[in-house]
Amino acid sequence: MKPKGYKTILFTSNLSTASRIAFRHAALLANQFRAKLILLHVMGRLPSNYEGHMIGLFGPDKWHEVLKQHKEEARHALVGKVSPRQMAKTALSEFYMESVTNETGYDIPGNEIMVENGEVVEVIIKVAEEHSCDLIIMGAGEGLLSGTSVGQTIKSTLKQSKIPVLIVPAISE
Repeated sequence: MKPKGYKTILFTSNLSTASRIAFRHAALLANQFRAKLILLHVMGRLPSNYEGHMIGLFGPDKWHEVLKQHKEEARHALVGKVSPRQMAKTALSEFYMESVTNETGYDIPGNEIMVENGEVVEVIIKVAEEHSCDLIIMGAGEGLLSGTSVGQTIKSTLKQSKIPVLIVPAISE
């Protein structure tokens, strides 16, 4: 059976540099196939220093700029702090904005940003089924010897998924 194309693509992110690289491929495919793009981050366990992770991902200046742009949403958090859920949503929103405003100028017909709680693989499979996704895109991290590392989440998703899963290796930018 020959694939007809993709109508809905699920991009999963753990908010790592590898996910950021993988997102470029997700945006390219969504643009090429005129597919809806769903950006998903699953919060399995909350890291104690989520903001430190975001600063590592975007750099301090860019992260503070992103927070300023989303200041209206940040006001809803307690004591002037942004919740980890909001930080994840903001980071995914920034992935998307970078892809449509940079030199690529991708035109993605629709997107949805989701931040869910739960067991990571179960949530990925559930969201893919509920949204009738045709493809799941994930980024593989760098291993100990600078090779690509395929973690347990990717392996489990590959085993459980009923749709194609595209794994994008972490390559130097």
